[in-house]
Amino acid sequence: MALSASGLGSGLDINSLVSQLMAVERQPLTAMARKEASFQAKLSAFGQIKGSLSALQTAANALKDAAKFSATKATVGSDAGFTASTASGAAVGNYAIQVEQLARTQRVATSATTSFDPVDGAVGAPQTLEIRFGKMVDGAFEAGETVDGSFTPGAGSAKTLEFTGSSIEDLRDAINKGDLGVSASVIDNGTAKQLVLTSKNTGADQAFSIGGTVGLNYTPGADAGTSSDPVYRLQSSQDARVNIDGIVVTRGSNTVSGAIEGVTLTLTKESDKAASLAVSEDFAGARSAIDAFVKAYNDTQTTLKNLTAYNAETKAASTLTGDSTARSIQSQVRNLVGGALSGLGDTTRLADIGVTFDKDGKLTVDGSKLDAALKDPNRGVAAFFAGSGDTQGLAATVSDGLKNFIDTGGLLAGRTEGINSSIKLIGKQREAFEARLESVQKRYQAQFTALDSTIASMTQTGNYLTQQLASLPGFA
Repeated sequence: MALSASGLGSGLDINSLVSQLMAVERQPLTAMARKEASFQAKLSAFGQIKGSLSALQTAANALKDAAKFSATKATVGSDAGFTASTASGAAVGNYAIQVEQLARTQRVATSATTSFDPVDGAVGAPQTLEIRFGKMVDGAFEAGETVDGSFTPGAGSAKTLEFTGSSIEDLRDAINKGDLGVSASVIDNGTAKQLVLTSKNTGADQAFSIGGTVGLNYTPGADAGTSSDPVYRLQSSQDARVNIDGIVVTRGSNTVSGAIEGVTLTLTKESDKAASLAVSEDFAGARSAIDAFVKAYNDTQTTLKNLTAYNAETKAASTLTGDSTARSIQSQVRNLVGGALSGLGDTTRLADIGVTFDKDGKLTVDGSKLDAALKDPNRGVAAFFAGSGDTQGLAATVSDGLKNFIDTGGLLAGRTEGINSSIKLIGKQREAFEARLESVQKRYQAQFTALDSTIASMTQTGNYLTQQLASLPGFA
């Protein structure tokens, strides 16, 4: 049979012969690749399981906070003059609230008719500005208007600023860079530049007097002054006044906390009438956390089921079909979630509050029963999930139980470590086998090259003998 000659005239296709033999020799590599792919698939599968268990643990941890089960919400009537927020355990009830007076800062300004010149006070020498905070006392609140009383300076020394500038803008900048408790701005009204000083905080005890050698002097009092005075009042400092169900509450800030337990009022405007505030229980956060926990558990079960399923009709197995680790996790997680707890009141398991297992092993929620349980203090749903004293609730029980699977040194870590070791071993076996194949290929190449040379030599000898015989007399 004539073959393409790649040898030394023998006609043997050495490269093809070696290639076919090496294909047979490489068959174990295919088996190794299949085995490695199987390990990689299992590694990915256990990664999916760990991810779903971590999500379940996160959902369980969210239920450790007992405050979720005693949350409240505030509903404020229209045009109220305030907003409201509540903390866990706020006093539930309905209130009538009127903002009689907002807390304000003191604000004063220099003359509106003559620009203030700070160098007029003491030319050529450092000047001083003194701010002393105190409180307006003996004032009155009549018909919604504030009438200033006397100013009582606070204890301690005045805050003093040394000023070496030459303009009203220099003084403004020096005040704002200093630690005087007031801020400064300059307003050009078209006739004069006015320096405006404003206390940084609201409240009756944030009134301030001005002194020093810079040329500004002011003491809060009953007389507001006129815009032509060297310094006159734009606004007096005052406390907020809030009428809550007929009781007047005063605060130095427009944020009023503690007047109603667990409720913070933020005052926005004064009002001539009361507005309603309703503080009620709010179980939306708790319900949302429970729903998220149920979903995370069901997602975990779906993941485990898909990875361990076996299709009897097609006889197709999944990645972890028959895997003992996956089956163990599936069983233990269900026991963690569905187990009974003691020492936490009337609720001992999820089924008591309307969360039950269906025929597929997933959790279902009876919304009406769960909502009723959340509203029933005798059910103790908060204690069941978050625990009480030294007794763990379901949230911590599940979360701690899952650590045995997903933490470093846990079941999944040990299993994946074993798989990774197997993958590394296959890699080393492949390297060693490929090195051997290289040697085998060289040997085949040498053997067929030698065979090619032998056949070529024999061919030449045969041709020579044929020629010699043909030359003999009588040979035909």
